[in-house]
Amino acid sequence: MTNLKKYNVFITMTTFTKLMIEVFIPLLLFNIGFKLNEILYFYLIQFITIFLTNIPITKIGQKITFKKLMIISSIIFSLTYFYINYLTHNTIKLIILSILNGLYLSTYWIGRHIYGISIIKEKKTTDNVSTYMIFGIIGSLPASYIGAFILEKYGYIVLSITILILSIISIFPLFKIKISERKNKINLKEIIATFPKQNYLFLLFDQLKFLTILLFPLYIYINIKNELKYIAITNIIIGLSSILYILYLAKKMDKNKKDYLKPMLMIMLITLLIKLNIKSSTLMLIIIFIEGISKTALDTIILRNTYSYKANYDNISYILFIEQLYSLFRIIILIIYLLIGINLKTLLYIGTFSLLINTIIGFKQGKSGYKTNC
Repeated sequence: MTNLKKYNVFITMTTFTKLMIEVFIPLLLFNIGFKLNEILYFYLIQFITIFLTNIPITKIGQKITFKKLMIISSIIFSLTYFYINYLTHNTIKLIILSILNGLYLSTYWIGRHIYGISIIKEKKTTDNVSTYMIFGIIGSLPASYIGAFILEKYGYIVLSITILILSIISIFPLFKIKISERKNKINLKEIIATFPKQNYLFLLFDQLKFLTILLFPLYIYINIKNELKYIAITNIIIGLSSILYILYLAKKMDKNKKDYLKPMLMIMLITLLIKLNIKSSTLMLIIIFIEGISKTALDTIILRNTYSYKANYDNISYILFIEQLYSLFRIIILIIYLLIGINLKTLLYIGTFSLLINTIIGFKQGKSGYKTNC
């Protein structure tokens, strides 16, 4: 089995494990009694934790190897969702959960991206990234529904034990992958100075989109259908509508040497606007099916473009830079949202129209990228 296939098995299993619970977090917090501003504080503390721990965690990964770092990630992941069983409407407990989740996400994404970017073949960036996305979707299809079933029937403790076992098993394929474990000195100054200003702007507005996607299930839960299984079904529909299209898009991108970023941004903009203005649960599922095409295709394009720029820098330094940038932008946005006292629908509208701004900005690609955005 090739390194790419082993990595894809890892992605499938970890995505399945993550989405058994992760998609329901804002809903669970809402059901416990936390209001929107408290949920935003939860995410703010989470991203501050990620920002503060990314560098030391990367150094730990370099010292003990990133394989062992992923084991630590699995343990923190299980502890985080075991802790939810004891969560009440209490600020201190919410902060503890935020920190735990931030530590898990930092260890997971640093390790995952280091492996992904290390085994990628420069001339097959689009093909490799689209494969990563497809295997992630395969893992996501049954995950949220099974998670909702276990959660409603057996509770948090059984779900946490299940997550612990599956998350540890999911790491096994990584132990068979050989990547460079060179302890290169982390150099962020060069990347910060030379990374295109255009890309800084694009990624800033892309984090508005990220927070919109993150909180849209809460909007649907409150305004359309108050059922965890319905939210799980929306995730399944998004996955089903996107797999074949990703395969089609990847081939078309490589054939025409275009990334189709702008058309996908516009399609997603339209679908999100429609989602914000309908009340029918059936119509919502139809729109979500269409959204799945643009959302996952857009995720593939942005990941592909981001990975394409890695040819300019050391892998570990570049991944750390991107993760720090994401966290910093999310922190800034959340602070602004909290200061102005935003409501959920307005937040979603702002994130939706950020897609329009990014069609104007575009993303400058690196040595292995296409020449232009389309």
